[in-house]
Amino acid sequence: MSTTVADRAIERCRASERHVDSSRRLLAHSRRLLNRAWWVAGGSDVDGDGNHGTKGVIHIECRKHAGEPSEYLISFGGDTDGVFFLGKASGFDPLTAFLRKLGIPASSMRTALQVLMAEPHHKIPNVTLTQDHFRELGL
Repeated sequence: MSTTVADRAIERCRASERHVDSSRRLLAHSRRLLNRAWWVAGGSDVDGDGNHGTKGVIHIECRKHAGEPSEYLISFGGDTDGVFFLGKASGFDPLTAFLRKLGIPASSMRTALQVLMAEPHHKIPNVTLTQDHFRELGL
């Protein structure tokens, strides 16, 4: 029997489906490997509400530029290592908005702003970030 055009089309569709399935699995695996924040210790912790999140420390580093607003680099990780870059902000108002997106309490934000007026670095401990936070930041 000869192979018809329809049979060849069906065969190619099935091969394409296998390629798509393989690509989907590889992409999912790559996302997990590239999303380093979930490799930080405690990445599979569950809070009291049953939300999965990563508990760690927010690091804020101030870089002052002459005649311009200070630039703040915000990262997340352990107390001393495992730091994952979250973003940057120029000035106190954008920094406050960024910290608000991360769910940082107002009292911790006030403390951070006061410390950063005098010091180039500040840490906000015991912060839990979820996948929703990372999605909102485009990470």
